[in-house]
Amino acid sequence: MAIVFNRIMFNLRRGYYRYIGSGSGRQVFDLGNGYVIKVARNRAGIAQNMCEYKISFNDPSDLFAKVIKVSNDFNLLIMQKANKVYNISYVWKYFNITNKRELFNLKELQNIMRKYNLLLADLDRESSWGIINGRPVIIDYGFTREVRERYY
Repeated sequence: MAIVFNRIMFNLRRGYYRYIGSGSGRQVFDLGNGYVIKVARNRAGIAQNMCEYKISFNDPSDLFAKVIKVSNDFNLLIMQKANKVYNISYVWKYFNITNKRELFNLKELQNIMRKYNLLLADLDRESSWGIINGRPVIIDYGFTREVRERYY
């Protein structure tokens, strides 16, 4: 997949991509081809893109939506597009649990939280999860403990 970030930025400025949402450091747009682009709005957003890139390319699990490409300056990140999770209970049902305490105690989540310094509070929100191929995946995983301490 050839990605030309200059063309994507041109299209973003022209409003060609549907806005999906934003956080304190990034905006997310649907590229219309099965991927989204996360655009850093500040240094914290760049740090979040960098973290997601590193986690995605180093993690063998299927718990994360995969990063496809990142710009050299980490200002732009392209990731698999996931369908929206409207209720966190969908995630609970998939993992056969009934509450957030059980979610936090799942071995898979404990391992990735420890390995990548992810914050528990981020993983119990619907907005941190999406659905790809019928399976819940974490779509917002750049707000690590280090990012929080350095930028917030």
